[in-house]
Amino acid sequence: MPAIDYDTIAPNVANVSVQGSQVRVSWKDPASGAAMGESSASMSVDASVGGRVQESVKRSVVNEIAAGALRFVSGLLGGGAGRVVTNAAYTASAELQSRALSGAGYTEASRREAVVRAFASVQNYFVWDEGAQRFVSK
Repeated sequence: MPAIDYDTIAPNVANVSVQGSQVRVSWKDPASGAAMGESSASMSVDASVGGRVQESVKRSVVNEIAAGALRFVSGLLGGGAGRVVTNAAYTASAELQSRALSGAGYTEASRREAVVRAFASVQNYFVWDEGAQRFVSK
């Protein structure tokens, strides 16, 4: 049996959903397609240089879009109405920024690592098929 990494278990992944730092995986038998349960694991923030650069770029893009939208709205309206609309837009913008950046720091690599960790809790349902070079149901 080879070392378990993402490429080794990828045929067993039926579905992956990500909510914040939590990765939930639905598993399958690649031979039959039969469902083999679900498990989950938390992602770790990618501390690599590439991960930090990606996070910085994402933050910059989201902040620039939000700032541009606020300038546009405040430029359309003046006076009291403009301030009310600008305040409402600012609140909505802050919420959107928060949601957009909630996953900042998590990369494809950290998602894959979480999938591998999630496999550990269902691994006993699978056996390594040397001929097919993949995990299949027991």
